Amino acid sequence: MRQKIDPELEFDWGPVLWVAGTMIAAGLVANFVFMRPSWLGYSAFLAGTVASLRSGFYQQSGHNAVIGTLLGLVVLTPVLAYMRVVFFFGVEGAGDTLFNSVALAGGWLIIVFIALLPVAYIGAIVGDFTRKKVGGPIGYQY
Repeated sequence: MRQKIDPELEFDWGPVLWVAGTMIAAGLVANFVFMRPSWLGYSAFLAGTVASLRSGFYQQSGHNAVIGTLLGLVVLTPVLAYMRVVFFFGVEGAGDTLFNSVALAGGWLIIVFIALLPVAYIGAIVGDFTRKKVGGPIGYQY
């Protein structure tokens, strides 16, 4: 009997939305409250641990972390790019601002995806490992 290969990426929308919200909130706080854009890596790690806390025992928390971080960065990066173009570079004019924001966001997304998605996955692994070692109802939903 032939077996068909059917690759799937298992994830759950509940933890993914929690991760995306955490990534957006932590990214905005890091950029606009603390003025530290380099803290996006810490935000991704935090989002990964949130994925492990919101996922069930047998769910793929790493996949939830990566997809949620990806979704959060797709929302967060255009906002950050627009703010950089307008306030830091001083570009004026609707056409110039739009073009520069889209170009910066597109290039930045590629770099940020490569750098932050593994960090989110590592955060999920650390959160999962800690939760399973400590035991008890830490983050598990009954």
